[in-house]
Amino acid sequence: MPDFVTVARVEDVPQGQSRVFQVAGREIALFHVGAQFYALDNVCPHRGGPLGEGIISGTEVICPWHAWSFDIRTGAYTFDPELAVKRFEVRVEDGQVQVAI
Repeated sequence: MPDFVTVARVEDVPQGQSRVFQVAGREIALFHVGAQFYALDNVCPHRGGPLGEGIISGTEVICPWHAWSFDIRTGAYTFDPELAVKRFEVRVEDGQVQVAI
């Protein structure tokens, strides 16, 4: 069973935006899209760009360095789903956003 770590309050990440948090020694990009929260590794596999600083378009995030895009819900690279960034399970309890580590 994964350990869930509180990273933010719901209001810390406005709808349609992302924030980056340090969790257990790694950077996690937390996205608030629709009524859901999603968490991905913050490092783009192409050249290490910061996905949490990318442009959100629907359910995709576009890396700010070289425009690689990833599905926020799954971590899959848009043009080749075999390539993906690590996705983390997220839950919200009592207004706290928690990420599974």
